[in-house]
Amino acid sequence: MEHENASGGPSADIDVDALTRALDVHSLRILVAIDQTGTISAAARSLGFSQPTITQHVQRLEARLGASLVARTARAARLTPVGKLLAAHAPRIDASLTAAATELARVLGRRADTVRFAAPADLIAPALAPALGRLSASRPDVATTIIEAADAAEAFAMVRDGRADIAVTSEVAPRDDRPAATRRRGLRSIFLFAEEIVALTTVDVESVTGRVDPLLLSTGPWVTGAGTCTDPIARLIGRSSREGDVAVSLPAAAVALAAHGVGTVFLPEGALAGAGMPANVRMLGLAPAVTRRTVATTLVEAATIPAVAEALRLLATHRPSTADIDALVDARRRSTGHRARFAPQTLSPQTFSPHHPSTPHHWNTPHHPSNPQPTPDSTLTEETDAMLSSPTTRLAAAGAAAAASVLLLSACTTPAAPTPEKSVGADTGAEIDSISVALPGSLSNLYVGQEAGILNYYIASIAQEGLVSIDAQGRVQPGLAESWEQTDDVTYVYELRDDALFQDGTPVTADDVVFSLEEARDETASPGLAYYLSGVDTIEKTGDSEVTITLNAPDPAFSANMSSGGAAFITSQKFWEEHDGKVGTSDALLLGTGPYQVTEFVPDSHVTLERVDTWWGELPKVKEITVSFIPDESTRLLAAQSGDIDVAFNVPLAQAAQWEKLDTMRVDYINDLSYVGLYFNTSVAPFDDPKVREAVAHAVDRDAYVSSLLRGHGEAATAIMTPESLGKAYDADAAREKLASIPQWDFDLDAAAAALAESGSPDGFEAELLTPNTGPQLGSAAQALAQNLADIGITLNVREVPIEEWLASLDASSDHGINLMWYFSTLGDPAEVPSYLLGAGNPAAYDNPAVTDLLAQAGATADPAARIDLLVEAESLQAQDAVNVPLWWGQSATAFANDLGMNDYSSFAFISSWPTQLFRAAE
Repeated sequence: MEHENASGGPSADIDVDALTRALDVHSLRILVAIDQTGTISAAARSLGFSQPTITQHVQRLEARLGASLVARTARAARLTPVGKLLAAHAPRIDASLTAAATELARVLGRRADTVRFAAPADLIAPALAPALGRLSASRPDVATTIIEAADAAEAFAMVRDGRADIAVTSEVAPRDDRPAATRRRGLRSIFLFAEEIVALTTVDVESVTGRVDPLLLSTGPWVTGAGTCTDPIARLIGRSSREGDVAVSLPAAAVALAAHGVGTVFLPEGALAGAGMPANVRMLGLAPAVTRRTVATTLVEAATIPAVAEALRLLATHRPSTADIDALVDARRRSTGHRARFAPQTLSPQTFSPHHPSTPHHWNTPHHPSNPQPTPDSTLTEETDAMLSSPTTRLAAAGAAAAASVLLLSACTTPAAPTPEKSVGADTGAEIDSISVALPGSLSNLYVGQEAGILNYYIASIAQEGLVSIDAQGRVQPGLAESWEQTDDVTYVYELRDDALFQDGTPVTADDVVFSLEEARDETASPGLAYYLSGVDTIEKTGDSEVTITLNAPDPAFSANMSSGGAAFITSQKFWEEHDGKVGTSDALLLGTGPYQVTEFVPDSHVTLERVDTWWGELPKVKEITVSFIPDESTRLLAAQSGDIDVAFNVPLAQAAQWEKLDTMRVDYINDLSYVGLYFNTSVAPFDDPKVREAVAHAVDRDAYVSSLLRGHGEAATAIMTPESLGKAYDADAAREKLASIPQWDFDLDAAAAALAESGSPDGFEAELLTPNTGPQLGSAAQALAQNLADIGITLNVREVPIEEWLASLDASSDHGINLMWYFSTLGDPAEVPSYLLGAGNPAAYDNPAVTDLLAQAGATADPAARIDLLVEAESLQAQDAVNVPLWWGQSATAFANDLGMNDYSSFAFISSWPTQLFRAAE
């Protein structure tokens, strides 16, 4: 059969295999060099070859292909259309080969990796430098280079042409009117962080809650230039340059000029870190808010190179410092406070120091907050098109079919009943020499203030105590404080125990308590705890054994926050100062008042704790505890099968059946106060359309997720609040009935199709949903949702990414329109999760004054039932707007050796001195 060529004439069949064999990466690199330099001689110099050698390579390739690739003149050389086509593909081919060679070299042990960064000068300090420092610490074998680009376009070109591996760039736009994400063929972009633009001025201008309309500052001189964000602000308000304006290239110079009254300057928050402002300079947020969004971009193929992937992961962990402006600080603290609790366990504490998730919230890394970049149009984007060939995407596509099959079968059959739980023998009263605990993650620091993941809480609470403790029902009980009283709405007075001792035998003093809490609310010393004490006004010693804490405003959840499930980890002031605050490390360990003292800590390996006789409570049965960090699920299961584990936290539900079959262990399940749901960024099209959100909400099959994906170990959620969080006012049944009164979007694909037809995207659209690599059940649910949405014309591309990238995407300034939320609470306060998902700075960019007012009322209401009524009303309003779509309330599975029992095993079991509840069980 004949084919038509481009000019309409017949052509012989083309042997694609022969053309493939004719190509070689070296010749392709030569074509790229000629295209970039414009001459054969310049291309030769850039590649380190002679001009005749380059010419010969080109001629041989032209002969093999039977096509002209380079058009030569006396002074220049340019690529023909065929040459340009090959040059366009060259970087991606080069990256794929480099990725393969890197993996091979890693196996053979022959190569030190290299990562090349390209970025404009103003992003090197706030974005690149911190990531390079962490990369150097975690991967000293990786060599790095930085190429300063003139602007974002040049940085992108460097990546596309193979001259750099990662481009770090930024764009400035109003938060609620930012442009759609730019998709570039063959490139993958990862949202890193967003900073608000701040005005520095000496002009006496009216501001509301710390914000100002830049138009009010437009008549005076401005400091402009590459070192500022002034030029984008000028374009936004239509201000042209005028006499008196000064242009600079360095942020420090702009700050100095503004400080001396030369002109108003607009800078991102990060540029103000550590910059002292004279009293006459005002720092103001903008109204409406304007942000600078920073992204990292790489070739799709290059993203699979291990060193590049690691660099991208570390870039995604960074958050800039917050400008000291009230309008910005509260929302930013809320976001960073939450992120600290959701942080991955495999990173060093420096990763989160100045920045990262109020009443406590925890992301559980090995058990549970991708980088979604939804596309409004209905065509496949160039970026997504390129991604379809990646291994992760192919696996995801296979997973989609598997998940859909599972859920389809579940609609027709009754799910298999879980294996009956094994009974526990009676307490023999015997002492236990040692137990081995398997932790499904890796810890780099034991001090929760520095590394605040849920697993850090599990370990720190063994050695350290708060002023109060939390019992199995979530009620506040005495801790280091023998008693306490709330003397008015904002004042709490704690009376310390006379017999409280630190593990080194020294007595606990009121000074130690005040010091520990002051360090806990210091954002530099304790970024993981500071937010939870941001409402504290004063912490004072008011007697030899008395400490008084005064709040800025009433907070019904505060009393529980003074536990080791919250923000109180009391240590010795002397110990802290002897180690210059670098506690929780392998050198300094921890010193607390708990029943066990840390005796050895090897980061990312294990921690050993030994029973002490200094604790004020009853001596526990277990003498020694060794906690091994085993992130790999299969390795942990093998250790259990070998009899090397007595306790295993967070058994993955996908493996639960295998654990249940172990002869030496049993698996106990408990509601874990976790919430999983979808949420939509209401400032990103097309999810700014309520009808689009309604369509997706109707495509969610909660019951199938729970019965099939979770094997029944969970519960279809009707609200953001969990039933357990209502425990102070309602029993379990009444709590569920209360939450079920919130409006629901039932699973109904016909209703979903009808809602989409009434939307602004009746023909459907394409979007991307990211899932964290630590939550396979989230990925399966997302794939099942994608299958349902495909039936109504919506293409949802699900991509699994490192949890760091997923965490970065949980930002209202990101361009991810559909997202998954995976939230763990420790203290179970009913306002905890709603305040994060609906309050100031919420990740959905949801602004409903009525909801905000209800949350404020709930925060000032002490009566539990009245608080819950207010929160239910707030949730009902947002549910009508289809902003958050609850999926399930989760359960955690813990494996215990058959001869090991635990008293009071509950949702709150592991946030206090849980080994004190262990006992040797009769066979």
